[in-house]
Amino acid sequence: MPKVEIKRKSRLTRQEVSERLIALGKALADGSEIELSSGGDSIELAVGDSIEWELEIEIDGDETELEIELKWKDNPESGDVAGGAAAADSDAPSDSDSADDTADDTADDSDSTALEVIAIEELEVAAELEEDAETRLEIAAELEQQAAAELIVAAALQDDAEIELETAELLDAETLVEDDDPAAEGEAAAGGAPAK
Repeated sequence: MPKVEIKRKSRLTRQEVSERLIALGKALADGSEIELSSGGDSIELAVGDSIEWELEIEIDGDETELEIELKWKDNPESGDVAGGAAAADSDAPSDSDSADDTADDTADDSDSTALEVIAIEELEVAAELEEDAETRLEIAAELEQQAAAELIVAAALQDDAEIELETAELLDAETLVEDDDPAAEGEAAAGGAPAK
């Protein structure tokens, strides 16, 4: 098969990415062929029974990069007719060799399945961590709003206290003025003395 390379980049929501990964996982679990689509294009691929799995996570400041790479070779039974003929011409393998090959294939299948399960679990954990971070940010924003409201109330109470203090000072000043006014004292004395 000639070399083919298709590369697509797009920005998706977390839900859209989740749906694509789940569809890929189901396609891998259901059979040996998967159909991938992106931007209106689709391609159907035959997937080998043994798949190399590579997971790479890079965290740089506030940016996280998660790369999942899957590699496989075409199944020898489906694509290598010459290889099958060569195997038929050679000495037939012993029964113990066949049993070992079957055990290896079973181990490879269970390894692939285990890797798929681990990948899905890791993606779920990453999604939960992101949701937890979003929740914490929402709580922090609410606490910030609550603190701002409390600061406004405190400023209003301080203003009320200053007004009450100014009012008390004015009342004290009026009392002092009345006590120091001689005309007011004379009137008070005249009002209290009998008329002659």
